[in-house]
Amino acid sequence: MFYDIERPEITLSEWERFCKDFPSHLIDKVIDREKACLPDWFMPLAWGVAIASDELLREAGYRHGMRQPPGWRERTPDYFTHYIAYENGLLVRESEETDLWTIEHLGPSRRYEVDEVLGHVFGGTPLFTRSSRSAMCLAMHCHTKEPPPGLRWIKAPEENDVRRVAEHAKHHRGYERYHAQVLHEATPERLIDKQSHTC
Repeated sequence: MFYDIERPEITLSEWERFCKDFPSHLIDKVIDREKACLPDWFMPLAWGVAIASDELLREAGYRHGMRQPPGWRERTPDYFTHYIAYENGLLVRESEETDLWTIEHLGPSRRYEVDEVLGHVFGGTPLFTRSSRSAMCLAMHCHTKEPPPGLRWIKAPEENDVRRVAEHAKHHRGYERYHAQVLHEATPERLIDKQSHTC
């Protein structure tokens, strides 16, 4: 079994419970991995993504219609960086499929790849926002202060380990869904229904 304290492996039933009972002061919505169109390499053990709540964004200083926070540099229209120190900075980028924005940290040891992703502690679920400026505010807020309880900077897999972790995660999620389907088919109600159709 694969286990990483930064990205704990969770079951399908645990994920489904989280989707129904997430902390609303931090999260507005939860989206399954497939619907969020996450690439295999991005936080491969996560079952989905969480969208930051308005309450959390207000706490981070974000206001609708505000100007871009100072210090951020546009690399492309969907990719912005803010370097705090040499080879140490923040990154927000947009998912083309969903128009949601990630919040990431670039560390000195991993200058050209993601070092950490802001997320919820449950299952290492990455936290996204709906705009670049809200992502920037939240990135700065969680960098200058500790992320609020329930959130943390989650280590991304090393570049040479991403494929192994991604393959394991896909196998794990596939098994969980198959197991859940088998249990569903084996419920007394389903068995009675099948018997009635064969009579």
